[in-house]
Amino acid sequence: MFLNRFAPAEKKGFLELALLAVRADDCITTEEVQFVEEIRLGLGIDEDAFINHILEDPKMADAVAAFTNDEAKRLAYLELVALTYVDGQFDPTESTFLGEVQAAFRIDDATRDACHDWAGRMQGLREEAARLTQNGAATKP
Repeated sequence: MFLNRFAPAEKKGFLELALLAVRADDCITTEEVQFVEEIRLGLGIDEDAFINHILEDPKMADAVAAFTNDEAKRLAYLELVALTYVDGQFDPTESTFLGEVQAAFRIDDATRDACHDWAGRMQGLREEAARLTQNGAATKP
């Protein structure tokens, strides 16, 4: 959502974190693939460079090191939480991954909780948008 605010090194670091997040539960869903494509476009990374990133083995320490200011760290964390919610299933391995990122970025628990609340609301809005486009306003959850 706010990916254009990242510096070039942060963009690469965030893409690596996003790939690690998607791989965390050993189950890559269609929704995650679509969200990562949105991330790629939001970061302005061309398809060939993106494919090269996918083929590499990203390292958490290198990805985290790309972030040097607290605002960028919070933004990255928020986007990663949203990514883990996009398939409608929040797996324990995704929770563990996010815990590692939270610790590495020194994100406080109140911010963590607020990010999860926001991501849950955003996922609800995504689902509502899908229903509206598929069925019109006649259907409610």
